[in-house]
Amino acid sequence: MLKASKVCLWTEAGRGTVIEVEMTPATGLYFKLGYKHTDGQGVVISWGDGSKTERGYAGNGDQYADHTYVRHGRYKIVIEGVRSMGLRFLDGQAQYSFDNAVISVVDYCGQIIGSHSGAFKRATNLERFIAPNCQWMGQRDFAYCSKLKEVVIGKNEIYYDGTFQYCSSLEKFTTLKSGVCWSYVWQGCTSLRELKLGDVHQFATQDFDRCPNLMDIWIANKTVDQITQRASSGNIEAGYGARFPWNANASCRFHGIDGVVLGNGTRLS
Repeated sequence: MLKASKVCLWTEAGRGTVIEVEMTPATGLYFKLGYKHTDGQGVVISWGDGSKTERGYAGNGDQYADHTYVRHGRYKIVIEGVRSMGLRFLDGQAQYSFDNAVISVVDYCGQIIGSHSGAFKRATNLERFIAPNCQWMGQRDFAYCSKLKEVVIGKNEIYYDGTFQYCSSLEKFTTLKSGVCWSYVWQGCTSLRELKLGDVHQFATQDFDRCPNLMDIWIANKTVDQITQRASSGNIEAGYGARFPWNANASCRFHGIDGVVLGNGTRLS
């Protein structure tokens, strides 16, 4: 993964951002997608059934496009010319039956640089989200995505509250940078075994709460003393006053640049 650019970073063949959906009697045939334009660019959406939506640049505001399929089945939607997209723009906005149609999201060309709050919240059939240039995450973007197993993002600057809260199938998570992590980011990820977080600036309340299988957290830019917030400078910031180990279990290993410390404060090396 590299820092944000317009080059294609994903190794599979493809173009644009591909959203795979499965329309069933439970989801219905109607689907709606929210997006924000890439600066100055129009948007092209191929809905996977031979139909297409094309729109000129409409500024930086929230935009929606929708489509009604003729029959149930699995479709690959390809969207080009956007910098972010999802099913909604804010946590707390309405949930719909078509939320559960989404199976995967893969950005093949590095156009996605951020994620909306609540973007895929309760998309219970979403299995993977690949956006190698994504630099920021909103509030509860993927909360309660109970089948989400694979996440690939780039040098992320911020996670707002509960980004991956209760993603109970998520096992591994890797990024080059995590920056500022607000509260509950991985709370309730009961299958999570390891986090490779790159550079970290802040953790906050209960980020690792109810993660009984989380045994390894790698932090690339902090010493053990800075992780445990005991150094004279450079400590991981305490969002909302939160302290090490942010509700991680006592046996969880925090890997710093000069050693390893358990969640109970015992230094191993």
